[in-house]
Amino acid sequence: MDVYAVYKKTLLLIIAYGGTLASFSLFPSPRGWGLGEFIGALLFSPLQVLAASFCFVAGFLGYSLFVQDLIRLVYQTHINPMVLKERVLFLLVALLSILHLLFTNWLATLPILILASLYGIMDADLNSKGK
Repeated sequence: MDVYAVYKKTLLLIIAYGGTLASFSLFPSPRGWGLGEFIGALLFSPLQVLAASFCFVAGFLGYSLFVQDLIRLVYQTHINPMVLKERVLFLLVALLSILHLLFTNWLATLPILILASLYGIMDADLNSKGK
């Protein structure tokens, strides 16, 4: 794995973790979770809801790429040992960031993990030789 790939994965993890944490703080917290409260929050602070939704999507898409990497790591037969160590290191750091998010706000982290797992599993192309 070259330096550029390490930089890309580090930046991706920062975007996933930061986007998830930002979505936790940006989503409006109304007194109830009804449709009327959500529509009221959307009407009175639309940019905040839009920014929170964008951060939510960036977070789960970032973590879905780590799910893809985990699936490829499990099902790939021939892996260079040096590349294997770097991939496992990034997966461990991603797992630690997910654990921190679960301890911070587990109720908001669960949808992110579910969507990231589903999208990562669906998008993992195990037949491609170039990855």
